[in-house]
Amino acid sequence: MNIAKFASELNSSWITTILPTVCMVCGRTCRREHSLCYPCELDLPRMGQCCNGCGLEYPPTALLANSCGECLLNPRPFSSCRSLFRYQPPINRLLAGFKFHCRFDVGCALSVLLAEHLQQIIRGVDKPDYLLPVPLHKNRLRKRGFNQALEISRVLSKHCDIPIAYDAVRKTRDTTAQTEMGSARARKSNLKRAFSVVDDSSLKSVKSIAIVDYVVATL
Repeated sequence: MNIAKFASELNSSWITTILPTVCMVCGRTCRREHSLCYPCELDLPRMGQCCNGCGLEYPPTALLANSCGECLLNPRPFSSCRSLFRYQPPINRLLAGFKFHCRFDVGCALSVLLAEHLQQIIRGVDKPDYLLPVPLHKNRLRKRGFNQALEISRVLSKHCDIPIAYDAVRKTRDTTAQTEMGSARARKSNLKRAFSVVDDSSLKSVKSIAIVDYVVATL
């Protein structure tokens, strides 16, 4: 048996036994399919009970409801927004490493956890017809070298069996980074007319699309 054939027949459990990974949080050796040990995974700042509309987390003392007061008064132009973690340590540091320093091990590990979360959300309901990774402008893509939303979508697609709409939408205007905007209104204005549908005929029979990005800003 040659080396290539031998490697192709090894399953992931054998590979992680022979070649252990290093946890991206604590730096210790872990034998898992992704670079995150169990104790550190349990310590990640997961979101608690959230509004089904905007996805914002309810305060601990709030009376839980399907939608928050703001969404009841001002319905969103989308059905729901969901995120897995709060944007706080170590998630903010890990995402920065993925986005700006090509830490694909971080992107893969967090995407696998997000895929597990998505599987729970769509269990017993109709899945989205497509995943739509938020596109980057060609200038930003050339500078960064990859689109982090697309890399996340690849993992979600594989685990949840949802196809990716690769070329449905294009970013036509090279906007200022959202992190430099001082308010939700400024962020909304910054993205006005920044995207366009490439071919709407391919979306005519589509009932729902899940837009994928690495972080959710204040809506």
